[in-house]
Amino acid sequence: MKHRFLAAAAVVLALSSAAALRAEDTTPLKLIGSTPLPEVTGGDFDHFAADLRGNRLFVVSEDYASIEVFDLRTGKHLKSVRGVVKSPRKIAYLDDKDQLLVNDADDASCKFLDAKDLHVIERVPLEAGVDAGVYDAKARIFYVGNGGRATHQPYSYISKINVDTHEVVGRIRVEATTLKTLVLDAEAQKIYVTMRDKNQVGVIDLRTDTVAVTWSNPELHIDSAMAYDAAQHRLFLGDRKPGKLVVLNTENDSVVATLPIGETSDDMVYDAGHHRIYISSDDGVDVIGQDSADQYHLLQHVDTMGGKTSEYVPSRKRLFVVHTKGERAAEAGLQIFAVR
Repeated sequence: MKHRFLAAAAVVLALSSAAALRAEDTTPLKLIGSTPLPEVTGGDFDHFAADLRGNRLFVVSEDYASIEVFDLRTGKHLKSVRGVVKSPRKIAYLDDKDQLLVNDADDASCKFLDAKDLHVIERVPLEAGVDAGVYDAKARIFYVGNGGRATHQPYSYISKINVDTHEVVGRIRVEATTLKTLVLDAEAQKIYVTMRDKNQVGVIDLRTDTVAVTWSNPELHIDSAMAYDAAQHRLFLGDRKPGKLVVLNTENDSVVATLPIGETSDDMVYDAGHHRIYISSDDGVDVIGQDSADQYHLLQHVDTMGGKTSEYVPSRKRLFVVHTKGERAAEAGLQIFAVR
């Protein structure tokens, strides 16, 4: 009898262990490394850019006025360059030129930097309030949000910078004072822009360089994070107070789903390969599973010590999150997650 009991207990234990292992294996994110940044003593980080061929990862620190460079494979900190861009915001990497584009809110410009040593190649002046941006590699245009509240105007501009001539070749007027995030749909020749002060989304028609339509909805209390599923025409937006994911059908501007997420979401990316959304906020990273175009559920929540700036690199199956020194962390640092 005793032997039968022990055998049964062993079977139960084995099944429990197997179930636990399976559950662990299906966890989307696993922390595999961290890199301390003790010299960065405070202030927010803003955005990342990745150089796949050169295995470099760049991130900008707003108040510390630095560009931090990491090894994309290992997360090792390679160098820190301060003062070249005094108040950096959105950045983008030009693979064919080995250059960085960095929006500088301090002197209202977009700077072209040599990615090898980060010296300034060219400064393109803009209006005050430089912040959001998105690069269209096919058109070779960097779109930059500027103007608005910083210029005491009731409207902003999205300036078009030609990355070959380093010139502003046009600008698109948007009736809002605060443009936080630009998302490009290159195939449809559209840009979606969050108009924070209006709690609206603007749809830019790049064939006419005009705001084709603005979308309003009682569900929208727009923060900064936004991402797009082009295949299923779904736009994902991060709400604030309370933190919430809002899913819009871009074919008819209807809200098809909402889901609680962390407060003050800053970065968001849609992972088409795994049908997931990674959202980083003050409260950590929320991994949202996409069951269908209109159905979503929380897969995982990960603490990031206040890190709300993130970058997903699909080809490396890595999610990077950077946090500053503050109440939740004794020092700034980079977290590296394997995406499974």
